[in-house]
Amino acid sequence: MAPCTDTLGAKVLNFSSEPPEIEMQFEAIEEFTHSDGQVVQGGFVTGMLDAPMAHLLMGLYDFKVIPMTLDINVSFLAPTKQGKLIAKAEVVQLGKSTAFMSSKLFQGEKLVATSTSTVKLVATKK
Repeated sequence: MAPCTDTLGAKVLNFSSEPPEIEMQFEAIEEFTHSDGQVVQGGFVTGMLDAPMAHLLMGLYDFKVIPMTLDINVSFLAPTKQGKLIAKAEVVQLGKSTAFMSSKLFQGEKLVATSTSTVKLVATKK
């Protein structure tokens, strides 16, 4: 995992290539919050939605692609609090060089944020 995912306390819980989906856990700490520690800042929430989409694509291609996010659209549905969060990502459509992805972020049973993204698939130089 990259340092940025370490910062988010990321752990892969489940990965499947068929159907293509991933489930990751994150840990929102006080340093991620504003409003006297009550709400996780939106950039961290976005990172927790983006990371599973990228990791799903890397896993599907045996880490031989670098997923470059071209755009990401996030909907914040409820305030995200400190603590454990679960993100679930899936492939909406996969082309030769572009992927369309979606991700959902849960705190307990509550859906707190969703996202969609368009991702360019860039071959690694290895």
